[in-house]
This record gives sequence, C-alpha cells and structure tokens, in this order.
Amino acid sequence: MTQSLWPGHPLFGAPTTGEATDRLDLLDDGILCLAPGGTIISANAEACRILDLTADIVGQRADALLPDVAQWRDLLEGGDGQHRRDVVFRARGGPQIMATARQRVGQSAPEIITLRDVETIRHRRERAGGVSADSNVRFLSANRTRPDFATQRRLCPDLNRMLSRGERATREGMRILISGESGVGKSEVARFLHSSVADARDPFIVVNCASYADTQFTEALFGQEKGPDGELRPGLLEQAEGGTLFLDEVGEIPLSAQARLLGFLEDGLAMRIGGLQGRLANVRVIAATNRDLRQMVREGRFRADLYFRLAVIVLTVPPLRDMPALIGHLTDRFLQTFNQRRRTPMILPARYRDLLDDYSFPGNIRELLNIVQKAAIFVDDAESIDAIFADLLAPMDIPGVAGDGALPAGAMFDLRSELRRYESALIDKAIRIHGSKRKAAKALGVNIGTIVRKTAEAPESTLPDPTTNKRGTTT
Repeated sequence: MTQSLWPGHPLFGAPTTGEATDRLDLLDDGILCLAPGGTIISANAEACRILDLTADIVGQRADALLPDVAQWRDLLEGGDGQHRRDVVFRARGGPQIMATARQRVGQSAPEIITLRDVETIRHRRERAGGVSADSNVRFLSANRTRPDFATQRRLCPDLNRMLSRGERATREGMRILISGESGVGKSEVARFLHSSVADARDPFIVVNCASYADTQFTEALFGQEKGPDGELRPGLLEQAEGGTLFLDEVGEIPLSAQARLLGFLEDGLAMRIGGLQGRLANVRVIAATNRDLRQMVREGRFRADLYFRLAVIVLTVPPLRDMPALIGHLTDRFLQTFNQRRRTPMILPARYRDLLDDYSFPGNIRELLNIVQKAAIFVDDAESIDAIFADLLAPMDIPGVAGDGALPAGAMFDLRSELRRYESALIDKAIRIHGSKRKAAKALGVNIGTIVRKTAEAPESTLPDPTTNKRGTTT
C-alpha cells in the first residue's frame, strides 16, 4: 500500500495521483500546477471550465494556452522577485478571470496559478449576503457560458461548414453578413469570427441598429466633433479601432442613415458629425440580420449598394430545429453553468428532455435558454416545472375567441363547430412543435390514423401544410 506524504490531510493525504486529482476537483478555484519549465503537471476541472478548455492540458506548456492574451504572458514571465502576482483578463470572449501566480522564494517562474471567475465571486458574495434567488437567473442571462463551437462543429456538419467559410473570409479581410432567424446565435458567431483573428485586447463593439432613430444612429456610429455639452464625443467606430464593429439587426438602419455608412465602407474614412476632416479607420465590419435584405432592396427599404458592400460573404446560421444534435448539448451547457451557482445540482428529468428533443424551438437557442432559466427557478416545485413543459404543447389562441372565454351578449355558437376549431388548433400546434404527424399523435395520446383523418377534415384556413415537418421535409 502506498504511503501518503501527509496521512489524514484532505489534499496531501491522497495515496494515488488519481485520487489527488479527484480531491483537487472539489475546489471552487481553478488550480494549475507548473513544472520549472512552464509545463502543466496538473489542472483541476474548474481551471478547465474557466479557461473553456475541453481537452486534457496536462503536459502542455502554460504559455501555449492563451498565446494572444498579453496579461497571461505577463503573469508567466515572473516578476522581479514578486512571489504573488494578480492579473485580470478575458479569454475567448468568456467571463472575466482573475489569475494569481504564486512561487516559492528562490524560484524565478510561477509554480501554482489560481483562477477565479470574477462574476462567480460577486454572485456568491450576494448570495451569502441574502440576495434573492432570482439573481441566479440574471447571472445566467448576462454571463452564460460561451458556445463550445469545437463540440458543436463535431455534432453539426452544416454548422461546421458555415463557420469554416466564415473563418476563411475573416482571414482574407472580407466583410461578412450573418443571416438567420431570431435567437439562433448570430452575435455569438460574430464574436467567434472576431476571436479567430484578434487577440484579447482587440475591441469587439456591438451596435444594435434597431435601437437608434435616424440622427441618433449616425451620431452614435461616427461621434460628434462637439456635442450638446461642447465636448468631443467619440463614436462607436473609433471605439472599435483595431478590432471589430458588429452591426446587429443591420436591416433596421434608417434609410436616411444608410448613405453615410455606405460612404465609410467605400473609402474607409470616418468623420465625426460636425467635423471637417475624416480619418482612415482600421475596423473590421461584420453585420447580422434576421430580415430578407434582398427583398428589402426590391421594396426600396434598403440600399442595394450598401447590401453588396456588407454582404461580400453571406453566412446563414441554421435554426435549432435543423440541428437536433445540439439540443441536448446546449441544455447540458446551460445546466452546467447554472449548477456552478447551486448548492444542489439541478438534474432535468428524462421526460422533459424528450419534450425538448421533439420541440421545434421557434425561438431557437434563446428560447431553449429561457426554458432552462425557468426550469432552474421552479426545479423544486414539481407543479410549476410541469406547467413550464406542458406549455410547449398548450393550445394556441384561436382567432375570434376571446382570451378569457367570455361571450358577447346575444352571441350564438354551435358547440360542435367550436370544438372542431379548438381540436384543429391543438393538432396544428402539436404538429408545429413536434415536427411530424406521427410525433404529434404520440404527444396527444392518439394514433396516427386519427391525426391524418383530423387534418384532412380541417379547413385549409386553420392548418398550414400539415405534411411538412419541423425540418422542412415531407412526412
């Protein structure tokens, strides 16, 4: 039997390397242990999570983990007799990290690096002080885990092809337009493309084009030589210097403001409002929209020349219903993030996972996150969590029927006709959610023949094409 170095000690009393590793995984902080040459000799689970690493990093050089993060390089270089050094940085667009390097007297390089998620520290301090539980949801919404695109690319070939095209285009300096339904993660794709060619110090500036009126958009983007207070006001273009300007919801740019943006894209000169001389800007531009910009061009609501300047390469992000392999992965990622802030891990029962697998997610990834958030609140309330998932198959509002069920005075309805309308609406929603008649029949507890007969009897105005499933193919 192997004798431990310190019998009885919760860490140093481990008799084997494997057991010692398991004990290090109990720590809330990320711990990296380095050999004298800078090679990683151990890394606990929290360190890998904070750095968003999925592969085994033992045996790698620490400076190869984050080669583009200047603060990380500074931390590893050692420091003029200092035995403790702290730095704060962001890696791969993830959470803000505080890293502390420690070394013994006489050593010239760090031996142990401690990693802490800054937002997690804040959250725990609030929880210890009695802050309400709904701060969990605000935390998850504002600081959710960044996408694990490495895993997603393996699970979804279409997504992999789209990202590969984007990476090539970004390296070549081409402008990219990201299209896709609301909630598919267009901003995360833009951030990923930015990080593929930029280091952690390069800015990534998001412009929500839908939030500005005509003059406000131009002022916010280009800045003002002299604002209402007489002070110079730099624009978002200046803030993005050396990095990426992300124009989200670009289809919402007012028509009157499109000409000035076009001018910048053509000559690269950015001039503040009220200024007399432009300056050459070094800014990468990525745009995104859930609108059909080509149709808007045909309707005269979007300039054709601006469209072709922005859409040198068009990347279309698939909706979540076309990437079913991602549903379980994303659910696990969201749960993993939330469980790091819970005393008792949340486990989603298999019956709810089956519902998620069959659901068509019209709100895409954003809707899945919303469902996990709500489930996290009511996980200890069986009745409420059942209601959340039952709502995925709740009957839709039927046109012409008051929401509260009240009937106007003197109104006359045929009961059988109204029941048929309600039944058709419920079947309609079941098919839309579950993607096929067969799955809808299973969810409603009837056989497939009943669904086929009922949809054949339904008036065309009630149901869309019932033979099309959630992936756009015929059943």
